Amino acid sequence: MGKSVKKSGWFFRDAFEWLESILTALLAIILIFTFIIRLTSVDGDSMLPTLHDEDNLLVTNFFYTPKHNDIVVIYADKLYDHTKGEHGKPIIKRVIGIPGDKIRFDTENGRIYRNDILLEIGTIDGQLYEDGHMINSLTMSSYDLSSTVIVPAGHVLVLGDNRGNSVDSRNMNSHQYVGLVDENFIVGRAFFRISPFKDLGLVS
Repeated sequence: MGKSVKKSGWFFRDAFEWLESILTALLAIILIFTFIIRLTSVDGDSMLPTLHDEDNLLVTNFFYTPKHNDIVVIYADKLYDHTKGEHGKPIIKRVIGIPGDKIRFDTENGRIYRNDILLEIGTIDGQLYEDGHMINSLTMSSYDLSSTVIVPAGHVLVLGDNRGNSVDSRNMNSHQYVGLVDENFIVGRAFFRISPFKDLGLVS
């Protein structure tokens, strides 16, 4: 009788410890995905060939400071969202200019200069690269943005890798307005692709 009660006590104690461990782990996951990591999905083709429509990404803003070539999710508060019929939507772009940078667009040759230094263009296995990352096309238009711009304090200049088909900092008209992005509107840096599974891994 005594052994039975003792074994029963062990069972309930072990079960409680397992439950406590599971709940602690779940709470940690919830806190991480609430305050440190977020899940987002790519909408459209503006980041081709780096990212594709419906790719699912992990994003973090934990102690984040924007750097050149980071892929970031921003909240474009002035961009008109046709699906919702209102202004404001999250978009995914690449940081080209940070505070104090002078960015010049040579749209005749499709080149970009940062602080009077040409962002190097090259090809590897037939794929076009700029400043070390893949792009889908050269930058043949600055759209509504001036051909030369100084990025002000607290802002970044962002472009899509698919330069010929991207609404980004170059767009400043009433319905396609992104412009220079206030750092307060940066949701975070995309760092890992979780699907499709064949493309699982870090993004850069």
